[in-house]
Amino acid sequence: MVENNSRLVMLLRATGESSHCPGCRQESRRIHSRYRRRLSDLPWEGIPVRIDLRVRRFFCDSPDCGQQIFTERLAKTVQRYSRRTCRLSASLQQITSALGGSAGSRLAKQLGILASGSTLLRQLRRRQIKPCAQGPRVLGIDDWAWRKGHRYGTILCDLERGKVVDLLPDRSAESTAEWLRAHPGTEIVSRDRASLYAQAATTATPQAMQVADRWHLLHNLTEAFIGALVPHHRLLSETARALVKDAKLPSALPAAKADQQPPRIQAKQSLNREHRLAKYEAVMEQVRKGVTQHEIARSCGASLNIC
Repeated sequence: MVENNSRLVMLLRATGESSHCPGCRQESRRIHSRYRRRLSDLPWEGIPVRIDLRVRRFFCDSPDCGQQIFTERLAKTVQRYSRRTCRLSASLQQITSALGGSAGSRLAKQLGILASGSTLLRQLRRRQIKPCAQGPRVLGIDDWAWRKGHRYGTILCDLERGKVVDLLPDRSAESTAEWLRAHPGTEIVSRDRASLYAQAATTATPQAMQVADRWHLLHNLTEAFIGALVPHHRLLSETARALVKDAKLPSALPAAKADQQPPRIQAKQSLNREHRLAKYEAVMEQVRKGVTQHEIARSCGASLNIC
Protein backbone atom coordinates (compact mmCIF):
# COMPACT_ATOMS: atom_id res chain seq x y z
CA MET A 1 0.00 0.00 0.00
CA VAL A 2 1.01 3.68 -0.49
CA GLU A 3 0.67 6.26 2.28
CA ASN A 4 -0.54 9.82 1.79
CA ASN A 5 3.00 11.23 2.01
CA SER A 6 4.08 9.09 -0.96
CA ARG A 7 5.69 6.24 0.91
CA LEU A 8 5.34 2.61 -0.15
CA VAL A 9 4.68 0.31 2.82
CA MET A 10 5.26 -3.45 2.56
CA LEU A 11 3.67 -5.76 5.16
CA LEU A 12 5.85 -8.86 5.62
CA ARG A 13 6.23 -11.66 8.12
CA ALA A 14 8.74 -14.41 8.72
CA THR A 15 7.52 -17.85 7.71
CA GLY A 16 10.23 -20.17 9.02
CA GLU A 17 8.98 -23.00 11.22
CA SER A 18 11.90 -22.80 13.61
CA SER A 19 14.86 -20.66 14.63
CA HIS A 20 18.22 -21.22 16.31
CA CYS A 21 19.19 -19.73 19.62
CA PRO A 22 22.10 -17.27 19.18
CA GLY A 23 23.62 -18.44 22.47
CA CYS A 24 23.65 -22.23 22.27
CA ARG A 25 22.65 -22.68 18.59
CA GLN A 26 19.89 -25.15 19.54
CA GLU A 27 16.83 -25.25 17.32
CA SER A 28 13.52 -24.14 18.79
CA ARG A 29 9.95 -24.28 17.52
CA ARG A 30 8.10 -22.91 20.56
CA ILE A 31 6.90 -19.35 19.88
CA HIS A 32 6.83 -16.95 22.80
CA SER A 33 5.34 -13.82 21.16
CA ARG A 34 5.37 -11.63 18.09
CA TYR A 35 6.24 -7.99 17.50
CA ARG A 36 6.66 -5.61 14.57
CA ARG A 37 9.80 -3.94 13.21
CA ARG A 38 9.76 -0.96 10.87
CA LEU A 39 12.60 -1.01 8.37
CA SER A 40 13.67 1.37 5.60
CA ASP A 41 14.44 -0.28 2.27
CA LEU A 42 15.70 0.78 -1.14
CA PRO A 43 13.26 3.11 -2.94
CA TRP A 44 11.00 1.92 -5.73
CA GLU A 45 10.69 4.29 -8.71
CA GLY A 46 12.02 7.08 -6.50
CA ILE A 47 9.38 6.42 -3.81
CA PRO A 48 10.71 5.65 -0.30
CA VAL A 49 9.90 2.12 0.86
CA ARG A 50 9.16 1.05 4.42
CA ILE A 51 8.84 -2.58 5.51
CA ASP A 52 6.56 -3.49 8.41
CA LEU A 53 8.07 -6.82 9.38
CA ARG A 54 6.43 -9.18 11.89
CA VAL A 55 9.04 -11.24 13.69
CA ARG A 56 8.73 -13.79 16.48
CA ARG A 57 10.33 -14.54 19.82
CA PHE A 58 11.11 -18.17 20.64
CA PHE A 59 11.72 -20.12 23.82
CA CYS A 60 15.13 -21.71 24.22
CA ASP A 61 14.55 -25.20 25.66
CA SER A 62 18.19 -25.86 26.51
CA PRO A 63 18.61 -26.00 30.31
CA ASP A 64 22.26 -24.92 30.09
CA CYS A 65 21.57 -21.75 28.06
CA GLY A 66 21.20 -18.53 29.97
CA GLN A 67 19.07 -16.94 27.22
CA GLN A 68 15.56 -18.30 27.77
CA ILE A 69 13.89 -16.14 25.13
CA PHE A 70 15.42 -14.99 21.86
CA THR A 71 14.32 -13.22 18.70
CA GLU A 72 14.61 -14.97 15.38
CA ARG A 73 17.53 -13.76 13.28
CA LEU A 74 17.10 -12.65 9.66
CA ALA A 75 20.75 -12.16 8.75
CA LYS A 76 20.17 -11.69 5.02
CA THR A 77 17.40 -9.14 5.55
CA VAL A 78 18.32 -6.95 8.51
CA GLN A 79 20.99 -6.82 11.18
CA ARG A 80 20.30 -6.83 14.90
CA TYR A 81 18.79 -3.56 16.21
CA SER A 82 19.07 -2.02 12.74
CA ARG A 83 16.34 0.12 11.18
CA ARG A 84 17.57 -0.35 7.62
CA THR A 85 17.67 -3.47 5.49
CA CYS A 86 21.03 -5.00 4.66
CA ARG A 87 20.86 -3.97 1.02
CA LEU A 88 20.00 -0.36 1.90
CA SER A 89 22.89 -0.21 4.37
CA ALA A 90 25.27 -1.62 1.75
CA SER A 91 24.14 0.96 -0.81
CA LEU A 92 24.63 3.83 1.66
CA GLN A 93 28.11 2.58 2.54
CA GLN A 94 29.10 2.56 -1.12
CA ILE A 95 27.73 6.08 -1.62
CA THR A 96 29.55 7.36 1.47
CA SER A 97 32.83 5.68 0.50
CA ALA A 98 32.69 7.30 -2.94
CA LEU A 99 31.38 10.80 -2.11
CA GLY A 100 31.57 11.37 1.63
CA GLY A 101 28.89 12.56 4.02
CA SER A 102 27.37 15.76 2.60
CA ALA A 103 27.71 14.90 -1.09
CA GLY A 104 26.51 11.34 -0.40
CA SER A 105 23.46 12.68 1.41
CA ARG A 106 22.54 14.87 -1.58
CA LEU A 107 22.87 11.95 -3.99
CA ALA A 108 20.87 9.68 -1.70
CA LYS A 109 18.08 12.27 -1.56
CA GLN A 110 17.96 12.34 -5.37
CA LEU A 111 17.61 8.55 -5.33
CA GLY A 112 14.77 8.67 -2.81
CA ILE A 113 16.82 7.71 0.28
CA LEU A 114 16.51 10.02 3.26
CA ALA A 115 19.76 10.11 5.26
CA SER A 116 21.81 13.02 6.56
CA GLY A 117 25.55 13.36 6.06
CA SER A 118 26.21 12.69 9.76
CA THR A 119 24.15 9.50 9.60
CA LEU A 120 26.14 8.26 6.62
CA LEU A 121 29.46 8.93 8.34
CA ARG A 122 28.35 7.20 11.56
CA GLN A 123 27.27 4.15 9.60
CA LEU A 124 30.59 4.08 7.76
CA ARG A 125 32.54 4.27 11.04
CA ARG A 126 30.60 1.32 12.45
CA ARG A 127 31.61 -0.80 9.48
CA GLN A 128 33.85 -3.65 10.59
CA ILE A 129 36.85 -4.19 8.34
CA LYS A 130 38.58 -7.54 8.66
CA PRO A 131 42.35 -7.06 8.64
CA CYS A 132 44.16 -9.04 5.98
CA ALA A 133 47.00 -11.22 7.25
CA GLN A 134 48.61 -11.33 3.81
CA GLY A 135 50.45 -8.27 2.57
CA PRO A 136 49.85 -6.90 -0.94
CA ARG A 137 52.16 -8.02 -3.73
CA VAL A 138 53.00 -4.45 -4.73
CA LEU A 139 53.17 -2.25 -1.63
CA GLY A 140 53.45 1.54 -1.66
CA ILE A 141 54.93 3.26 1.41
CA ASP A 142 54.90 6.98 2.09
CA ASP A 143 54.37 9.39 4.98
CA TRP A 144 51.32 11.50 5.82
CA ALA A 145 50.97 14.43 8.19
CA TRP A 146 49.02 14.48 11.43
CA ARG A 147 50.24 18.07 11.71
CA LYS A 148 52.46 19.31 8.91
CA GLY A 149 55.97 20.06 10.08
CA HIS A 150 55.47 18.47 13.51
CA ARG A 151 54.06 14.94 13.45
CA TYR A 152 53.90 12.37 10.66
CA GLY A 153 52.56 8.85 10.16
CA THR A 154 53.02 6.13 7.54
CA ILE A 155 50.49 5.16 4.87
CA LEU A 156 50.60 1.71 3.25
CA CYS A 157 48.79 1.14 -0.06
CA ASP A 158 48.06 -1.79 -2.33
CA LEU A 159 49.16 -0.30 -5.66
CA GLU A 160 47.56 -3.06 -7.75
CA ARG A 161 44.09 -2.46 -6.30
CA GLY A 162 44.60 1.24 -5.65
CA LYS A 163 43.45 1.01 -2.01
CA VAL A 164 44.84 2.03 1.37
CA VAL A 165 45.86 -1.03 3.37
CA ASP A 166 46.81 0.48 6.72
CA LEU A 167 47.90 3.64 8.53
CA LEU A 168 50.71 3.64 11.07
CA PRO A 169 50.72 6.29 13.81
CA ASP A 170 54.39 7.20 13.37
CA ARG A 171 57.10 7.47 10.74
CA SER A 172 59.84 5.06 11.79
CA ALA A 173 61.75 2.10 10.41
CA GLU A 174 60.83 -0.07 13.41
CA SER A 175 57.03 0.21 13.06
CA THR A 176 57.19 -0.22 9.27
CA ALA A 177 59.42 -3.29 9.56
CA GLU A 178 57.11 -4.76 12.22
CA TRP A 179 54.11 -4.35 9.91
CA LEU A 180 55.98 -5.96 7.00
CA ARG A 181 56.87 -8.96 9.17
CA ALA A 182 53.26 -9.36 10.28
CA HIS A 183 52.01 -9.21 6.66
CA PRO A 184 54.29 -11.36 4.51
CA GLY A 185 53.94 -11.79 0.75
CA THR A 186 55.18 -8.43 -0.54
CA GLU A 187 57.28 -8.77 -3.70
CA ILE A 188 57.73 -5.10 -4.71
CA VAL A 189 58.08 -2.12 -2.36
CA SER A 190 57.50 1.31 -3.90
CA ARG A 191 58.79 4.04 -1.60
CA ASP A 192 60.15 7.56 -1.47
CA ARG A 193 63.80 8.49 -0.99
CA ALA A 194 63.70 8.38 2.82
CA SER A 195 66.36 6.07 4.24
CA LEU A 196 64.12 4.81 7.05
CA TYR A 197 61.68 3.09 4.64
CA ALA A 198 64.60 1.58 2.73
CA GLN A 199 66.00 0.27 6.01
CA ALA A 200 62.62 -1.18 7.04
CA ALA A 201 62.13 -2.96 3.70
CA THR A 202 65.68 -4.31 3.69
CA THR A 203 65.33 -5.62 7.25
CA ALA A 204 61.83 -7.14 7.06
CA THR A 205 61.54 -8.18 3.39
CA PRO A 206 65.05 -8.61 1.97
CA GLN A 207 63.68 -10.63 -0.95
CA ALA A 208 61.40 -7.78 -2.13
CA MET A 209 62.47 -5.43 -4.92
CA GLN A 210 62.62 -1.77 -3.88
CA VAL A 211 61.68 0.86 -6.46
CA ALA A 212 61.02 4.59 -6.39
CA ASP A 213 57.41 5.64 -6.82
CA ARG A 214 56.14 7.59 -9.82
CA TRP A 215 56.04 10.99 -8.13
CA HIS A 216 59.64 10.80 -6.94
CA LEU A 217 60.82 9.56 -10.34
CA LEU A 218 59.29 12.63 -11.98
CA HIS A 219 60.68 14.84 -9.21
CA ASN A 220 64.18 13.42 -9.69
CA LEU A 221 63.90 13.90 -13.46
CA THR A 222 62.86 17.54 -12.98
CA GLU A 223 65.78 18.22 -10.64
CA ALA A 224 68.24 16.59 -13.06
CA PHE A 225 66.86 18.58 -15.99
CA ILE A 226 67.07 21.89 -14.11
CA GLY A 227 70.57 21.06 -12.89
CA ALA A 228 71.70 20.41 -16.47
CA LEU A 229 70.32 23.76 -17.72
CA VAL A 230 71.45 26.06 -14.89
CA PRO A 231 75.16 26.23 -16.02
CA HIS A 232 73.98 27.38 -19.45
CA HIS A 233 71.56 30.02 -18.22
CA ARG A 234 73.41 32.93 -19.85
CA LEU A 235 73.61 31.18 -23.24
CA LEU A 236 69.92 30.24 -23.12
CA SER A 237 68.92 33.81 -22.23
CA GLU A 238 70.98 35.28 -25.09
CA THR A 239 69.48 32.77 -27.52
CA ALA A 240 65.95 33.60 -26.38
CA ARG A 241 66.54 37.34 -26.80
CA ALA A 242 67.99 36.79 -30.27
CA LEU A 243 64.97 34.75 -31.32
CA VAL A 244 62.57 37.41 -30.07
CA LYS A 245 64.52 40.13 -31.85
CA ASP A 246 64.48 38.23 -35.14
CA ALA A 247 60.75 37.51 -34.95
CA LYS A 248 59.32 40.70 -36.38
CA LEU A 249 55.63 40.01 -35.79
CA PRO A 250 55.83 39.15 -32.07
CA SER A 251 58.19 42.10 -31.44
CA ALA A 252 55.81 44.51 -33.18
CA LEU A 253 52.82 43.50 -31.11
CA PRO A 254 53.96 44.96 -27.76
CA ALA A 255 54.93 48.25 -29.46
CA ALA A 256 51.55 48.52 -31.12
CA LYS A 257 49.88 47.80 -27.81
CA ALA A 258 51.97 50.46 -26.07
CA ASP A 259 51.03 53.05 -28.68
CA GLN A 260 47.38 52.44 -27.96
CA GLN A 261 47.74 53.43 -24.28
CA PRO A 262 46.56 56.91 -23.23
CA PRO A 263 49.26 59.61 -22.92
CA ARG A 264 48.56 59.97 -19.19
CA ILE A 265 49.37 56.29 -18.55
CA GLN A 266 52.50 56.49 -20.72
CA ALA A 267 53.72 59.55 -18.82
CA LYS A 268 53.13 57.82 -15.47
CA GLN A 269 55.00 54.71 -16.58
CA SER A 270 57.92 56.83 -17.81
CA LEU A 271 58.04 58.71 -14.50
CA ASN A 272 58.04 55.46 -12.50
CA ARG A 273 60.81 54.08 -14.68
CA GLU A 274 62.96 57.15 -14.12
CA HIS A 275 62.31 56.99 -10.37
CA ARG A 276 63.38 53.35 -10.17
CA LEU A 277 66.48 54.02 -12.29
CA ALA A 278 67.49 56.94 -10.07
CA LYS A 279 67.12 54.85 -6.91
CA TYR A 280 69.11 52.02 -8.49
CA GLU A 281 71.97 54.37 -9.47
CA ALA A 282 72.04 55.85 -5.96
CA VAL A 283 72.23 52.40 -4.38
CA MET A 284 74.97 51.22 -6.74
CA GLU A 285 76.99 54.40 -6.08
CA GLN A 286 77.00 53.69 -2.33
CA VAL A 287 77.80 50.02 -2.93
CA ARG A 288 80.91 51.07 -4.85
CA LYS A 289 81.92 53.27 -1.91
CA GLY A 290 81.73 50.29 0.46
CA VAL A 291 78.71 51.41 2.48
CA THR A 292 76.93 48.62 4.39
CA GLN A 293 73.56 47.34 3.27
CA HIS A 294 71.75 48.58 6.38
CA GLU A 295 73.07 52.11 5.88
CA ILE A 296 72.15 52.04 2.18
CA ALA A 297 68.62 50.88 2.97
CA ARG A 298 68.22 53.59 5.65
CA SER A 299 69.54 56.45 3.48
CA CYS A 300 67.78 55.47 0.26
CA GLY A 301 64.52 54.27 1.81
CA ALA A 302 64.87 50.88 0.15
CA SER A 303 64.39 47.33 1.38
CA LEU A 304 67.34 45.11 2.20
CA ASN A 305 66.12 42.70 -0.48
CA ILE A 306 67.20 45.05 -3.26
CA CYS A 307 70.41 46.32 -1.68
